[in-house]
Amino acid sequence: MTPILEVEGLVVEMTRHGVAFRAVDDASFSLERGGALAIVGESGCGKSLTLRAIMGLLPSGGRVASGRVVVDGVTLDTAAGGRGRGHSQRQRMSIVFQDALSALNPVATVGNQIAEAPRHVLGFGRSASRQRALELLRLVGIPDPERRYRAYPHELSGGTRQRVMIAIALSSDPAILLCDEPTTALDVTIQTQILALLAELRAERGLSLVLVTHDLGVVSQVAERLAVMYTGRLVETGPTGAVLATPRHPYTAGLLAAAPNVDAPEYEPLAIPGSLPDPLRLPSGCTFHPRCRFATPECATTDVRLEPVGPDHEAACLHSDELATTRAAGNRG
Repeated sequence: MTPILEVEGLVVEMTRHGVAFRAVDDASFSLERGGALAIVGESGCGKSLTLRAIMGLLPSGGRVASGRVVVDGVTLDTAAGGRGRGHSQRQRMSIVFQDALSALNPVATVGNQIAEAPRHVLGFGRSASRQRALELLRLVGIPDPERRYRAYPHELSGGTRQRVMIAIALSSDPAILLCDEPTTALDVTIQTQILALLAELRAERGLSLVLVTHDLGVVSQVAERLAVMYTGRLVETGPTGAVLATPRHPYTAGLLAAAPNVDAPEYEPLAIPGSLPDPLRLPSGCTFHPRCRFATPECATTDVRLEPVGPDHEAACLHSDELATTRAAGNRG
């Protein structure tokens, strides 16, 4: 079956102080119809820019330098932003941003913001658009939709605002939902509710989902496939269970080791040494090598790309076998 979304060799260039750099570097992945893919990594790794490039919503100073985005067999015109070839296919996608309070219009009611896409994209009349907005408020689990329809964003809680963002994203009846850290800044209970809502929408509406997050605890609840990004590059991809159980890139293993374990309160998370490098001064070779305990001199001179390391599992590391052996020995101990 043809994937509903294919991203091939995506390169996004940004400019800082007049100097261009690659914020996303040769990213390739696909999304099956009805499937879910999670993209994880530290803040600044290029995850959100990847989603914005797909939607044609790059910030000022950003451009797609090369690569293809294909939606249901139609190649989008990435150079034209949200317009150009494939514009109607791009309308089959919607995005949920992470900061609902900033993303929502503070001087427009919630109902009018949800009704905008049915009016201008789907061609609904005013009354039909209002009914559509009320239906979506009910769908995303917001009580008293008639009252919430007339509310302004600042009058709602953080969790309710995030549900409104999801309602707006669904209002154009998309086939693909791109979620940019939709549970950031929400407490654990509300986070669980939002994740459960996304799972329900996938099951009921057949939505295909791309979820950007830095929280590995979220991934296993939502996505069947996982892609790990570092300094704009994908360094590991594969089935979520396989990547989490047997990571084959030291960065993936480092993210797992740094995550708290609620089932083992005595476990002390281990921080990854160092920090993300400046994108204008990336290390040579594998950009993770200055922070990696498996690094050898060869890592600083070899431009490593994704290679198969298991069934449908790829990693960009010269020492992926050594990592697997070390983890296996640690598990036996």
